[in-house]
Amino acid sequence: MQPKKSIRVKRKPDNALPIDQCALYMIGSPKRLASVLKLDVAELESLLASVANYKKFDIAQSANPFTGKTRKKRSVQEPKSRLRKLHVRLLSLLRRVRYPDYVQGAVKYRSYQTNAAAHKGARQTATFDVSNFYGSTKYYLVHDFFCRVLRCPSDIAGKLATLVTCDGAMPTGSPLSPLLSYWVVKEMFDECADLAQRHNLTFTCYIDDLTFSGDRIPRSLRSSLKIILSRYGYQLAKDKTRVFRFGMPAHITGVISLSSELVVPFSRLKAARRIVDAIGGKGSSYGFTQEELKRKLAGTIGEAATIDGQRFGKWAEYARKDASDKMAESGQ
Repeated sequence: MQPKKSIRVKRKPDNALPIDQCALYMIGSPKRLASVLKLDVAELESLLASVANYKKFDIAQSANPFTGKTRKKRSVQEPKSRLRKLHVRLLSLLRRVRYPDYVQGAVKYRSYQTNAAAHKGARQTATFDVSNFYGSTKYYLVHDFFCRVLRCPSDIAGKLATLVTCDGAMPTGSPLSPLLSYWVVKEMFDECADLAQRHNLTFTCYIDDLTFSGDRIPRSLRSSLKIILSRYGYQLAKDKTRVFRFGMPAHITGVISLSSELVVPFSRLKAARRIVDAIGGKGSSYGFTQEELKRKLAGTIGEAATIDGQRFGKWAEYARKDASDKMAESGQ
């Protein structure tokens, strides 16, 4: 007798379901919650009772020696394996819910490149950054989302909010945080989209980066945004607001939009050249091994090629050959 073949259940596609068809909608009991999360009730209660669900650490301020850019110090709250598995499960459920076109981060088939592409050809562009986005996404906002939007009773909403927050706010190191933080304050982002529509502008959000573009950016846009964000407990980062007038290269989530085209930032090209020189012994390796340098070069080239494959592909081929020739010359 041959063993029965396992039947693979086809997963519902992303960005397809109305919110009231989400598996989290109107969960009424801990038993049902555990079932949806693929846990038993004892495991669920153990996670809720634990005070050691997160690994907390700081990433020190550091400079990239090849680009010269400085990465700021930041605190990370990373869910440990049991809780991370639960966060991944919640993420898989939320991804299936339909989201607006303006959402460009943390969703399938969209990225920082598609975010920039949405603004190609605009005469003027403005970019804004939400200050301390995850830290400002507080427990009460998360509870309200599960209670008011997903229609869970307050005790179930409380359990869910407890499971997905750390020290009363959205954790910075969870795979769930980018998408859940959007859903928690979707109404705020919808207001930003409405503001854009009133001024005939295109609006996108890439997690905490807000971009507006069109024929003219009104002077009142920033103050209007500040009012919208403040109603939900958020603020604009003071030093991250930039307005790009006609003819200026617009810097949008790490991509340059110029004359209806997306261009690789010069800093990335310079970094790739420096890595090539380091591989060939013509520049400092800053302590990186040959293998590490090659991986850095491949990553830099690959990322740039996704932005401008036609032009950067030729440059990338030359960079690889150049690195290979230099390694041969140095006897490596």
